[in-house]
Amino acid sequence: MKNILARGGIEFIAVILGISGSLWIDDWSSYKNDREKELETFSRLSIALNEDNLLFEKALKKNARMVKVLHNMIYDFESISMDTLSKYIEEIQYYTRMDPHISDYETLKSTGQLYTIQDFDILQGIIDLYDNKYSTISHWMNEDKRAIFLQDEYFLENYSMKPTKHWSTIKNLENDYQKLKNDKIFFNYLVLVFNVKTAMNRDWTDLNNNVVKLREKIKLKIH
Repeated sequence: MKNILARGGIEFIAVILGISGSLWIDDWSSYKNDREKELETFSRLSIALNEDNLLFEKALKKNARMVKVLHNMIYDFESISMDTLSKYIEEIQYYTRMDPHISDYETLKSTGQLYTIQDFDILQGIIDLYDNKYSTISHWMNEDKRAIFLQDEYFLENYSMKPTKHWSTIKNLENDYQKLKNDKIFFNYLVLVFNVKTAMNRDWTDLNNNVVKLREKIKLKIH
């Protein structure tokens, strides 16, 4: 009888150990799978953030050039040569574009893979960047377009324009120079565009710094 009970006890323990071992293997397999997905998530976001960083640097460089041109026209108009002024007028009609790489983030979020990230601070930083901070990109692009469209509309209503290689400029600048020089509304538009592009550079520089810092944190998780 004791042998039967002992044998039954051993069988019971074996079953328990078997179940526990199976559950442990399942948990380990699930954990390992999540860590692999986490590394894949980090890798995809690191690449996307690096591409955005390059786009920011390109856009900021172009925008800094625009700010310099506008500054010269506002504060040093009379010292600008006629040829340079003609090119400046063409340049100030360009608006800045910035198309961030958000498709990877949206896919990772919609599939739930984003939430395999265990580091809560990094996860929170990623979500805050894409869902909140990136909104400043479209905000300033819209403000930039609006300011430049208003300026262009004024040009078309008050000056004869001619096409150039990239856009347009005043058709006969020598004849219109004095008119342009004394055109207070034109200078007000220059100030408007200058202020928008200056604010854009400020906010986009801060945003790019956030992108770089987040990318560096993610890179540490990969290596």
